[in-house]
Amino acid sequence: MRAIVTNPAKKNSVKLVNLPKPVPKRKEALLRTTCVGIDGTDREINEGLYGTLPEDSDHIVLGHEALATIEKIEETTSGFSAGDLVVPTVRRPCQENCLNCRTGEVDMCLTGNYFEHGIYKLDGFASDYAVSDPRFLIKVPEELKDIAVLLEPMSVAEKAVTHCFKIQQRTRWKPKKALVNGAGPVGLLTTLILRLRGLEVYAAATRTKDSQKSKIVNCVGGTYVNVVETPITELKEKFDIIIEATGNVSAALGTLDALGANGILCFLGIYREKLACEEFGKVLTSMVLKNQVIFGSVSSNKTHFETGVEDMLKIKRRFKSVLNQLITNKIQVHKFREAFQPTHEEIKTVICFD
Repeated sequence: MRAIVTNPAKKNSVKLVNLPKPVPKRKEALLRTTCVGIDGTDREINEGLYGTLPEDSDHIVLGHEALATIEKIEETTSGFSAGDLVVPTVRRPCQENCLNCRTGEVDMCLTGNYFEHGIYKLDGFASDYAVSDPRFLIKVPEELKDIAVLLEPMSVAEKAVTHCFKIQQRTRWKPKKALVNGAGPVGLLTTLILRLRGLEVYAAATRTKDSQKSKIVNCVGGTYVNVVETPITELKEKFDIIIEATGNVSAALGTLDALGANGILCFLGIYREKLACEEFGKVLTSMVLKNQVIFGSVSSNKTHFETGVEDMLKIKRRFKSVLNQLITNKIQVHKFREAFQPTHEEIKTVICFD
């Protein structure tokens, strides 16, 4: 079978290879991959910045954002049957089976010894066939077949928003205004989720106001901010919720002054720059005097995927084809290298195996 693999120890080693078709173990499902989405994590693994090989392997199959059909599954497996359209979750429990992993919160693993398909010690789904534990599969309605490959990044956005509201149960809170910094797939999906919840949403990015990203934000009633023209530090508004999704330290620090009293700020990026904050005392003082919360969020669990399915259906019914607009490039497997050389206006590139 065809598979897209790389070795994080060898920069730019991504390639298309032929591998044996996997044989599912007892209680595993055999999946036939429809498509995979490629994101910054896949590209960073290929660049050697991230990723860990499965044990006794010289490569890792990429693809943690996937849509597949169940090819084969035991009849005794509750809730699934051959032919079901599914999205596999990414993270799997740690070997120690810590408190959070054994209660379904693998995204909150205490030990750090978890496994992640296509990222950390487990092959992903960028192959004609793959296997998965059915307990970590999400059934997808046919109505979402054309956009369900977005469910993994959607789940990351769902977790961030859900945790904002959970944490803010600390006080009486009726958020009205939100800022999403960054308009990649996760940033745009977060914008859509917050609009569903009735908030006034500003989405900030570097693209021009006539870009596809701006059009998506505007068509759901959000306000797009081109930070090249109007830096966040120049915005007069104060926000109840800020979701920082750029992965850029300078951009992230620029959001702090925009956070209102009792506000909450969630960091979603991986900040690799070595930049010291000379005025960190000012940041801490603001957090104290304004009762602010700043927290980080990574990955997601099955509940966030399930909420993502519900919200995708709502978005499709309310905002029509806006989710389709996030998929800016669909390519066949033999053209996979295009996905690792994104264009300036790319939002999401999807590799099709069908």
